[in-house]
Amino acid sequence: MATEAEAHRAREQHSDYLKDSGAHAIAVDKIQRGGEDTFGVIAFYEKEPPGPLPDSLEIEQDGKSQSVPLVTMITPRATLE
Repeated sequence: MATEAEAHRAREQHSDYLKDSGAHAIAVDKIQRGGEDTFGVIAFYEKEPPGPLPDSLEIEQDGKSQSVPLVTMITPRATLE
């Protein structure tokens, strides 16, 4: 289970990778993974990303590796009306 702070750290460390894969927005929120509540990184795409993405993002914390869940969602970019 990832904490909110760990999910924010994963977002910071992996935002360039996610943007390069086509994500137009990246968020942190509560999600369910394996029937349990946890925090995860949510990457928003306009269409399916090119190629597979991992199910989780790895971060280093205090010399230990921690997995933070990654979720993708397909949604149009926000526009000003």
